[in-house]
Amino acid sequence: MADASRLGRITPRERPIVVCLDPGHGGHDPGAVGVRGTREKDVVLDVGLILAGHLRRTPGIQVVMTRQTDRYIPLLSRMYLGSRQRADLFVSIHADAFPDPDVRGSTVWALSGKGASNAAARWLAKSQNSADPILSKWSTSRQDPMLNEVLINMTQTAAMNAAAAAADVMIRGLAGIEGLHNAAVQHANFVVLRAPDVPSMLVETAFISNPQEEQRLRDPEFRQDLAQSMHDAIVAHFVKAPPSGSCWSAANHVLGHHETLTEVARRYGLSVKALRLANNLAQGEEPAGTHLRVPIMDA
Repeated sequence: MADASRLGRITPRERPIVVCLDPGHGGHDPGAVGVRGTREKDVVLDVGLILAGHLRRTPGIQVVMTRQTDRYIPLLSRMYLGSRQRADLFVSIHADAFPDPDVRGSTVWALSGKGASNAAARWLAKSQNSADPILSKWSTSRQDPMLNEVLINMTQTAAMNAAAAAADVMIRGLAGIEGLHNAAVQHANFVVLRAPDVPSMLVETAFISNPQEEQRLRDPEFRQDLAQSMHDAIVAHFVKAPPSGSCWSAANHVLGHHETLTEVARRYGLSVKALRLANNLAQGEEPAGTHLRVPIMDA
């Protein structure tokens, strides 16, 4: 029989960090299609599944996916899933197109409180939202009551700030394997980013309309690299800002004499890249005495 006095001292296990992954398009909606016939829905699903595998092997992280097969999920349903699961981060994965085939590189988007930030953003947001049969009706209306209500909610202000911080880490993570189309976080009115209580970003991994980038997206090794870089960025974001009430917390590690970043990363269950991203470190070894932010994963 258990000792009641001991039971009284047991505290509930803190919750895992929840990440909602959203591979774009699917089913009847192929997304953008490259000149060689590569479909966006296929490459982003593969990246999403690989990324999910990496995250599930990370202690204390729980993964939710909007789709794991070739099926179409309405945009609102994707957004609502992240909210229902109380996700700490929502990441929509895309490989979009642009009329100019020379456009290339990665871009990371967060929700704009005032709509799209530039002409390209307005064009892209329109092309993404028009795929949804419900939302295509909204595009003809003068006002969007749901978005107006969401944007005046202070909860969303906090979520948007957290999303911008996470998106900035994601940009730096992707820069190591793919050139950047935009080096700063971009803002647009994507429907999947509108959840008022979930920090949300949309990642354009590469432009499938660019023949060279389409060829890279067809390469399984490149998709592996994309997923690994996105994983490192997500982990680094949570090292920088562990969600309240989660099983992650942060600690300070002072780099010792003759201690390498590789040794520190291994000790705390990180990749070296994630450790660098979490501490805004450039390439190269850091001197002894450097203060490093590291995670405590009480999973």
